[in-house]
Amino acid sequence: MIKIIEHSINIIMYHYVRPIKGSLYPNLKGLEIKDFENQINFFNKHFNVITQNDFIEILARKKIPKKPSILLTFDDGYIDHYLYVFPILQKKKISGIFYSPVKTIQNKIVLDVNKIHFILEKELNRKKIINEIYLLIKKKNKEILTKIDINKIDLNSRYDDPETILIKKLLQYYLPKKIRQSILNQLFDKVINKDLSSFAKTLYMNEKNIKEMSQNNMHFGIHGDYHYWWKYLNESDQEKEIKYPIEYYKKLGIFKDSYSLCFPYGSYNKITLKLLKKNNIEFALTTSVGSVKNSNINSKYILPRYDANDFLFL
Repeated sequence: MIKIIEHSINIIMYHYVRPIKGSLYPNLKGLEIKDFENQINFFNKHFNVITQNDFIEILARKKIPKKPSILLTFDDGYIDHYLYVFPILQKKKISGIFYSPVKTIQNKIVLDVNKIHFILEKELNRKKIINEIYLLIKKKNKEILTKIDINKIDLNSRYDDPETILIKKLLQYYLPKKIRQSILNQLFDKVINKDLSSFAKTLYMNEKNIKEMSQNNMHFGIHGDYHYWWKYLNESDQEKEIKYPIEYYKKLGIFKDSYSLCFPYGSYNKITLKLLKKNNIEFALTTSVGSVKNSNINSKYILPRYDANDFLFL
């Protein structure tokens, strides 16, 4: 929970912000628009809501203001952020940082992480999904089953039950890439039954959206080209995931001199940190929970955040 503590900067992480109850996907984990607006009103009342430029200056001076601060961040490039978040922030004269994988903005793919979200939203019987995954593995390469030791998979999570975590880890990185993506596409087709190209256009922002937001004091940061677990990538692939978005955003006129980065899944390693310095990243955000304080202000490449549901209204 976030408490109002002096000399602290609280970076808030948002994903889906949309009408959820009564929608086509009522079980999707996210924030209702009214709840988001209530949070913004609360932050305005109790905190100093800062911009990306304010934060960069604070990091450079290594001096955190006495009044508690809030920095708003939005991950994965959802159309929610353009349709619902952007108007509210404009109205309140507040700036946020938006971390969109390049491929989502180009509307070329549906990220694996989002396919999983919507499969889990529609099919609430987790055992049924797990059984389906194992059946599909047997059809593709049954020898893989002999190599999977469920007991060695960490199924602990702040948000999900162990069965949900097992599904996510199998389909995000535990299975070989070609097999897991094939299984995921079959599950998506069976459970959601939507054309992926059309689905992408309704799920993510596009270039026109982000240009408009950028011209109206919203900032954008690096979240990869795709949305991979970076700690499992080699150095060359990690560098592509960092450099291509920089080039892309510069070409669009979104990036000038300062830009930040947010690790997909919060995943990084020592190679990643070396590449951040090499590519002049101002700061980088993790999914570790906590505030930026005098004790960790020098760790600008592994800064913690809070989930939008972590704070305490006082």
